Amino acid sequence: MSWVDNHIRGPGFLVILAIALLPSGYVMGQTPAASHSMAEADQSPATASRSVIAQWMIEAMENAPEVLTARAALRSAEADVDSARYAAYPQLALGISGSNGQSPSSGNPADSVDSRVSASLTYTVWDFGRTRSKKEAAALGRESALLRLEQSREQFLRRLLVAYIEVSRFELLEEVGQSTRAALEELERLEARRVHLGGAGITDGTLASSRLALSMNKVLQFEQSLQDARLRLEALMGKPLQMPDLPLLQVPSSWTAQVPVDFDPVDASATLKAQRLNVDQVRADLDADQGGVYPAVALTYTKRYEMPGSYSARSTVGVQVSVDSSTALEATARVDRSASRLETEVQKLAMLEREARQGIRSGVQRQKLLGQRVRLLSSAAGDSVKVVDARRKLNEAGRETTLALLDAQVEANNTFIDWVQAIYDTRVGEVELASDTGRLAPQEGQALGMLQALFNGEDYRAEVRRRLAAMNRSPVAGGGHRVAPTALAQLPSFRLGLTVSQEQVLAIARRPGARESQFFRLEVKPFEVSGGSW
Repeated sequence: MSWVDNHIRGPGFLVILAIALLPSGYVMGQTPAASHSMAEADQSPATASRSVIAQWMIEAMENAPEVLTARAALRSAEADVDSARYAAYPQLALGISGSNGQSPSSGNPADSVDSRVSASLTYTVWDFGRTRSKKEAAALGRESALLRLEQSREQFLRRLLVAYIEVSRFELLEEVGQSTRAALEELERLEARRVHLGGAGITDGTLASSRLALSMNKVLQFEQSLQDARLRLEALMGKPLQMPDLPLLQVPSSWTAQVPVDFDPVDASATLKAQRLNVDQVRADLDADQGGVYPAVALTYTKRYEMPGSYSARSTVGVQVSVDSSTALEATARVDRSASRLETEVQKLAMLEREARQGIRSGVQRQKLLGQRVRLLSSAAGDSVKVVDARRKLNEAGRETTLALLDAQVEANNTFIDWVQAIYDTRVGEVELASDTGRLAPQEGQALGMLQALFNGEDYRAEVRRRLAAMNRSPVAGGGHRVAPTALAQLPSFRLGLTVSQEQVLAIARRPGARESQFFRLEVKPFEVSGGSW
């Protein structure tokens, strides 16, 4: 019998048939979840990178030391709630004691053994609200710990987003510096050739080299700042970022545009909510300490059983009132300490509310001024591009010095740097304002959607890069691009020699009241000069 007959007639045929009838998502051991993962992998690189970065941010936020510390504090607060609840239960005490010794009777020198088991049940019926206040304080402490956890996540996310924006800031600043350095290097080489050929003084060449050095110093500063920003971001993320160009981050305008003048930060800030709960918790602790000054009243139930002899004492029920001078004095000191702590927490809440209101008003005003700065510097950057382009044309025509072109290039570079700084100051201000108004507090299960919304803005670097390209290689009429000065210097060129002598005077014209005019015959003799000799 052949191999086919064995498998078709045996159970293997059923397995083959089942595999053939499975949906396409199950082929080759692929589950629907795996199909969903492959569908995510088929997304565009930009969308996939944004989702990956958002997921990394969530993982970093949940595993941050400050967030884990807040979680531990929450577990401690929950234990305090259980402890306060257990204190209100009836208290059961079980005691076992035993002793052995010699009988004092001379006629009975045998050893005797005495053991005793006693059980008591105590229930406090009145303690002037001490137990109730402790339970209330513990519950408020747990709510405060929950808000502290939310606050720690929000503050970490704020630092993480600012660090992310700083990386993008110095990436763009480095591009500006590198672009300007390349342009200044061309002008410096051109000026060095002119000095070598005697067309310019040594001072001009030295000045060009000095300005190039200053430009390179800025580039090195931006590179160092970029490295520091990347290290800071990687430390917060907990992993190295291998992406060469991180996706842009921008807070949606709807998060910061609608901030009313009378906005109350107490209802939006997790910090203020937690501090308000702290005040209520300390007030409950003060009530508990005040109740501890007075004696508590408790009902007791006691039962004792003794061996040998199997003696069982009668069960006793009584009322217990404990009064101790040292306990009363200690309770009075605790009341004074709790009262001072309550006053401190109330003043701290007032200070935080004042700072929060001031911060929100300052943030709103700062964003308005930053918007004006961005528009002003954008216009100035456009004008500086036009100035560089005009001076480059004059320089190529021989009607402007290279140093004047250098001045225009350096000024344009400074304008672009200020423009980029204003753009990113605006982005950082948006993050801070969103945090102050409670927009960055991630709700349970909504952190991923909130973070992905931060990556849906427009590319605010595109206009900067476009103007940089226009400044470094400006188009001319008729299409195409102008050739750089160094490229012109490599081309074959011609010089015109002019010879003027007194013997070639053609005529002298004199008019009353005017200067004497002489007319000469000029001889023009072109001769070729090898390329690169300018």
